Amino acid sequence: MMKKIITAALAISALALTSCVGSAKAVVSTNEVVTKIKPVNTAFEWSKGGEFAYLYLQTFDLAESKLDAVASKGMGQAIFIDAPFLLIDPVATTRFFTDVVEPGTAFRINELAGFSKNTYSERGIAFLRACSERGLMVYILANEKEITGIIQDLSRMQIEVMPCMIEGEIIPGSMAQNMTLMELKNGNRLGMILTTSLGEASGFTGMTDAMRESASQLYQEVADKLILFPNPAFN
Repeated sequence: MMKKIITAALAISALALTSCVGSAKAVVSTNEVVTKIKPVNTAFEWSKGGEFAYLYLQTFDLAESKLDAVASKGMGQAIFIDAPFLLIDPVATTRFFTDVVEPGTAFRINELAGFSKNTYSERGIAFLRACSERGLMVYILANEKEITGIIQDLSRMQIEVMPCMIEGEIIPGSMAQNMTLMELKNGNRLGMILTTSLGEASGFTGMTDAMRESASQLYQEVADKLILFPNPAFN
C-alpha cells in the first residue's frame, strides 16, 4: 500500500513539473510576441476621421479670407507658417509621428520631409500661391538648414518662401527665440502666423508661456494674427 502511495505522489510531482515547464515556455513566448508589437499611438486616431480633415480645410479657408486685409496694410507684410501638417502632407506627417518618432520627442523637419518623400499638402500649396498673388512674403517657421529641400521644391513650383533666423534649439523642453518673427513684429510687418501650437504665441506676445496665460489676455495680445490649426499630437 505504501509503495502505491509513493508511486502516486511521484506521478503527481512529475505532472506538476511538466505543467510548470509548459507554463514557463508559454510566458516566454508571450513576452517575445509583446516586445515585437509597437504600441498604438492613440493620440493620432482622431485624425483618421472626417473631423480633422474638415477643421484643417476650414482653418485654411479662414486664414485665406484674411489675406486681402493683410495685403491692404502695405508692402512688406509677412506670413509665417509651420511646415509639419500645414505644408508637408498631413497624412504623411501623422505616419511619421506614429511610425518613426513619438510625440514630444525631438525631430528634424528635413527628416519629416524625407519620410514624406517631399509630398506636400494641396491646400497648403494653394494658400502659398494666394499669398504670392497678393505680394505677401512667406516665412517658414524653421531654420534654413532644416528646410533647404522644401525651399528648393517650392521654388520649382514658382513659390518663394524664406527661412527664419532662430536662436536656440526648437525641441520640446527648450526655449528658442524666432528673431525674424520678432523683427517683423517690431516693424509692424507681421501679418499672420499659421501654426499648430500656441507656443508660437510666446515669441509674438512676449509672454513667457502663452499656454498658461488667460485666454482673454492672449486674445488681446494676438487678436486675429495667430491662426491655430488642429494638431493630432495634442488631440
